[in-house]
Amino acid sequence: MRLVCQRSRLSGAVDIPGSKSHTIRAVAVAAMADGQSRIESPLASADTLAAVDAYRALGAKIDATRPEVWLVRGFAGHPQAPANVIDVRNSGTTLRIAAGSAALISKGLAVFTGDDQIRRRPIGPLAQSLNDLGASVTSTLGNSCAPLVIGGRLRGGKTSIEAVSSQYLSSLLMCCPLADGDSEIDVPLLNEKPYVHITLDWLGRSGIRVERDELKWFRVPGRQQYRPFSRRVAADFSSATFFLAAGVLGDNDVLVRG
Repeated sequence: MRLVCQRSRLSGAVDIPGSKSHTIRAVAVAAMADGQSRIESPLASADTLAAVDAYRALGAKIDATRPEVWLVRGFAGHPQAPANVIDVRNSGTTLRIAAGSAALISKGLAVFTGDDQIRRRPIGPLAQSLNDLGASVTSTLGNSCAPLVIGGRLRGGKTSIEAVSSQYLSSLLMCCPLADGDSEIDVPLLNEKPYVHITLDWLGRSGIRVERDELKWFRVPGRQQYRPFSRRVAADFSSATFFLAAGVLGDNDVLVRG
C-alpha cells in the first residue's frame, strides 16, 4: 500500500466514542440492578455486544437497538441459568465479569466459552476466589481456561487473590455485594489499578457499599441491592488523543466532545 499525505487544514467538531471498560461495567451493573437503567452514549463494539449477549442469557432484558441509548431491565441480583452456552467470543472482560455474576445463580449452571484466544487465557485466581466464597467454578479441560462451568450461589467469606489482571478483582467487587453473606478480599498483588477505581466508581454510584484499605483489602457487605441508573458513558480518552493532537498541530480549532 502506498499512502500519500499532503498538507491540509483540519477544523470542525467530533464526538468521541464511549469507553469499552465503562460500557461493559454499565451493562453488568444495570443487569444486576432491580429496575430499568438507561445507558447513554454506549460504545457498540464486538466486546460490549458480547457483554450484552452474556447478560441477556443470564436474564436481563436489554434493548440495544438505538446507538445513542441502551435500556436494561435487570434481574435484581438473581440471574437465571442460561438455556444455552454463553459465547463471549474474544471478550476477556466479559468472561471475567460475567463469570462473577453467574456465580450468583441459585439453581442450575452457566457454561462459558469463547474463541481460540479466550480458551487459552487462564482465569485460575478468579475461579479459586469464587470457589472460596461458595460458588462452583470448574474448567472442563482442567487448565483454568474456558470452557467454564459455573454455579452458585455465593455465600461470602474470605479469599485472597493475586490480581495479575484487575478484571479478577473487579469481578469479585461487582458480584460480592449480592452474595448471601459478607465477603473479605485480600489483594497481595494488583495490576492495572485505575480500572479498579472505575469499578468502584460504578459501585458507589449504584448504592453499593465497600470498605477498603487502599486497594489492598476489601470488605463487601452481602445482600445489597444495585440501584438502577441513568448515566452517560465516559468517553474513551485514548480515542480522543488523535483529534486533540490535530487541534494542537493545526491552525484551526477542533472541538472534541465527550
